[in-house]
Amino acid sequence: MKTKTYLLGISGASGSGKSTFAINLAKKFPKENVLIIAQDSYYKDLSGLSLEERSNQNFDHPDSLDFKLLKEHLTALKNGELIKQPVYDFNTHSRKEDFVEVVSKKLIILEGTLLLSQKAIYEEFDCKIYVNLEESVCLARRIERDVMERGRSSEMVLKQYNATVKPMFDKFIKPSQTNADMIVPGVKNETQINAVYQNIVSNI
Repeated sequence: MKTKTYLLGISGASGSGKSTFAINLAKKFPKENVLIIAQDSYYKDLSGLSLEERSNQNFDHPDSLDFKLLKEHLTALKNGELIKQPVYDFNTHSRKEDFVEVVSKKLIILEGTLLLSQKAIYEEFDCKIYVNLEESVCLARRIERDVMERGRSSEMVLKQYNATVKPMFDKFIKPSQTNADMIVPGVKNETQINAVYQNIVSNI
């Protein structure tokens, strides 16, 4: 690999398979050359609000994310600089006091639902990918994840899905696929992963 830092953005609905695509792609490169960053680390800190007020926020709207900080961190990483990535606690809807020191790598993969809806972010990418999967499958995956990993009941997940996830998907995420360089399926996508791998290798 050459010295250029290659920045790949992967977007799509919650539960579409973005993280899995990123992980499987990253496995094709030497571990020391690739870094995966999740959009979810950049939720705004709501510790100044009551727990009830935090719980009532629309976490699926772009305004819930600190895209300004994310932009600064992407610029720093592309310049080979170290960043202090925030650590977000989904149970309390706030940032933890500690952070993660992240060192820039030759390949940086950023994955998240709203990345391709934000021009200031996606204009930084060397390649933009949208992962497409049937909405009912995405919902089933989201329920399983939030129940197992975030301590929520299936009823809570469904309520949030109907109130904000689905409306924000229709308003921001789904239309953003027009900004993608490539649309890939959320399952059985080894062929697409190989194609992206070859594209990166030929451009880095």
